[in-house]
Order: sequence, then C-alpha cells, then structure tokens
Amino acid sequence: MKTIKIIASFFILMLIGMFISYGDNDNSEYNKLLDTFNDTQAQFKFYNIKANGLIDYDITKNEIKDICIDIINDLGLEESNIKWEEKWNSQEKQIYIESKTQEKSISIIGIKKNSSESYIIIDILENKVYKNIVDIYTILEKSLYKYSNVVDISTCISGEFYKKLQFDKYNDILEKILYNMNAEEIDRIENDNMISVTAYSEFLDENDLEYLASKINLNIGIRYSEDEDKTLIYIATPIIKLDY
Repeated sequence: MKTIKIIASFFILMLIGMFISYGDNDNSEYNKLLDTFNDTQAQFKFYNIKANGLIDYDITKNEIKDICIDIINDLGLEESNIKWEEKWNSQEKQIYIESKTQEKSISIIGIKKNSSESYIIIDILENKVYKNIVDIYTILEKSLYKYSNVVDISTCISGEFYKKLQFDKYNDILEKILYNMNAEEIDRIENDNMISVTAYSEFLDENDLEYLASKINLNIGIRYSEDEDKTLIYIATPIIKLDY
C-alpha cells in the first residue's frame, strides 16, 4: 500500500512539473528576444506592437464596436479614458479608438472594406516598461483569435547608446544578436550610418515571412541619429514596421 502511494505521488509530481513547464514556455521566444536586447547593453527607448486580425464576414458597425470594447477590457483600459471617433458612410466605414498617456499610447481601429473583408488593427507604443511585452503579446493574440483566423502581430524593441558608435561596433552587436537568437543572416542593407539585417531564427519559427525565396522572422536595425547624437538599435520580429 505504501509503495502504491509513493508511485501515485511520483506521477502527480510529474504532472505538476509538466504543467509548470508548459506555462513557462508560453511565448518563450519573446523572453529570448528580451534577453537578447538586454545583452546589447543599450538603454531601453520604447517597444511597439502592431497587430491586426482579418474578419471575413459581413460585420456590422455595432459588432466592430463590441470587438473593440472587448479588446479594451482585455488590455485593462478604462473606457472613460478613451477617445472614440467613427466614420460610417458609403465611402468610409471606420471606428477609431485612442488611449494616450505620457508613457503609453494605444490605438484600435476597426475598418470595414467590404462585406467579406474587415480588419481590427491595434498599435501599442510604450516608453516606460518593456518587460510586460510578453503579457501584452499574449493578450492581443488571444483577443484577436476570438474573432479572426488570420492574425498578424509584429513586435519591435528599440534602444539607444548615448554616443556615436564606430561602424565596426555595429557588426559586433549584430553578430552577438544573431548568435543569441540562433539566427542565420538572410540579407543586409547598409550605408554610412545605418545597417539593417533580416535573418531567420530557430527561436521564432511561428513568425515566418517569405523574403528573397527564404524564410525570415528577425529584423535588426542600427543607425546613428545626428539630431539626437545617439546610436539607435531596433530588434523586431518578424520585421520592423516603423520608419527608422
């Protein structure tokens, strides 16, 4: 009897371990991205998440509003602090929502193009905290998949160095990022003050795009800003969707 209890306890511990391990691995690729950013020694500047979901049925204005309210609630935003605008006529059908503070701006746009093509588009920019990026990504992913089977999410972390780096230092930083992300460089664009590299990382295999007959899911940009007298760095998956 004692032996049976020991075996049962062993299997219970195994199951608990499996569930804990599963929870820790949820979106673990983004934790790896954060660790890689930290390893560059750049000072955090902002993070940006752009997400959109395709709705392929004849959605109404009220249904779009309900989806937007649901996303607002999922993100923990107060409706009283939100600005609403709508344009709904024969030429344009759009609901626009904005929540803005000094630290964070969030916009949600519902656009109906025709009876079989509408989009929910979310744009989040935060300049204070970036370690919650994994939680925000998970919330957006779950929120959009409730209404759409086609969801696209791009994430970018930006940092800065308070000086102009030598160009060979750019390569050192790039090589370190590629190594940490177990990534293969696919393409590179560079000029006197800027390098942009697209790559494929084994850690980001759910964010693949086709580019130059290859898969890519990692985009790194480093450039010197004369206006700020700083070197800026951007690490994004799958691509940088910002003007930089």
